[in-house]
Amino acid sequence: MLNSLPGKALAISILLLAVQLPAATFYTEVIQSGRIRVKATTEGRSRAVGVFVSRCSERVDKLLGLSGQPQKTLTIQEAISGDEEEEEEKNNPLRVRFRPDMNNVEVVHSIVYALIIRREMELPKEKDEEEPQPSLWNKKRETPAANWLAAGITHRILVEEMGGVGLMSKDYEIARNQYSLREFPGIDMLVGGGIDVEFRPLFELFMIHADLLLLSLETLRHSQPELFVSMLRGERSGRDPLVVFDEQLGKFYPEGKGRQEFYEHRVAIISLQRHRGGGAEMIAERVAELETVPSVGGSGPDALKRVRLEEIPKLLEDYKADTRAFMRLEQRFKDLQMDAPYLLRDSLGRYVEALQLLREGKLRRFGKEFKKAREAFLKALTKQRELDAYLDEYERRSTSVNARLDDFMEIIQRYQRIADSLYQEEIFPK
Repeated sequence: MLNSLPGKALAISILLLAVQLPAATFYTEVIQSGRIRVKATTEGRSRAVGVFVSRCSERVDKLLGLSGQPQKTLTIQEAISGDEEEEEEKNNPLRVRFRPDMNNVEVVHSIVYALIIRREMELPKEKDEEEPQPSLWNKKRETPAANWLAAGITHRILVEEMGGVGLMSKDYEIARNQYSLREFPGIDMLVGGGIDVEFRPLFELFMIHADLLLLSLETLRHSQPELFVSMLRGERSGRDPLVVFDEQLGKFYPEGKGRQEFYEHRVAIISLQRHRGGGAEMIAERVAELETVPSVGGSGPDALKRVRLEEIPKLLEDYKADTRAFMRLEQRFKDLQMDAPYLLRDSLGRYVEALQLLREGKLRRFGKEFKKAREAFLKALTKQRELDAYLDEYERRSTSVNARLDDFMEIIQRYQRIADSLYQEEIFPK
């Protein structure tokens, strides 16, 4: 039923209506499946807002890997002139009001933030987990994990549902230009503090970087689905969000480096990937994953290591015996060859040829050819990186500082145009 309404942007448009009605008459829409209650001054608006909030709820649950009925009800209410909010309502994190003077960014972020907080409040308490600190939920400054996650999801909603899917990569262009100048936000600020939504346009820039950070962690190989849930659970217990971040992701940090270097490496890869498709760094990561397997040995942080495929004879025998597993591995290399830049394709083809030797039972020759394939790939990767660096430098030099500023201002102006269009009464249902 939710998908039957025409156009994704319609619900957001209705959500941000700034027309005041003289009578304090409210229409209530209740969506039982998500425990959402909407109170608005027109029936059409309450229904459309309910649809929109339901879609936001689905996004939040998908990110967190959660399913099932929420326990608590989230209330979204339109504010009207002379309707004063009681103190108890102000301190209720599961009650969101939207006013005529609120812009689209504020409203959408408030809804997504409340949806995340609701799931955070309802997470089952784990063994040895510290007692929840409910007072935190009334103070946004003390919920940095929910804040940056909500900022990233809000950016996706605003761009995908209001500005078109294709504009997302263009918005990342701003971050790419910053990265090309080695200008990265501090991960401590993004994860440990964030920016309040009232500080526009700085908050809009924060949303872009939060979205990229979110994407970089979503696409991290071997990332556990409960990663974001663990961050929220730590926040609920009042733990330092940076300590939780290190605990969850420290095993991925470059040797001898910290969270800032890890963050810069990941977001730089992701932003380039969205700009040019399968970039060299993304291909290099996927090859490293395919040509090695996890192996347990030792203790502590070094307990889990990745060992090269040809160094585990028993595993090679298993691959040879398990036809389906072998075919999946070979197909992944073929798919990678199709996605890769031109300079890397021949060397990736050599991996496929080596795997065919394994299928024929020629283990010793496979080891030699697999090693040659790796050497060829690393040589080609060096050339591809040099080419990428040259293209990035050329683009940086050919793009003036004013042009980069224009990119940023174009986003702000586009959001403003969208907000202005929402005040046209004819777009709302009768």
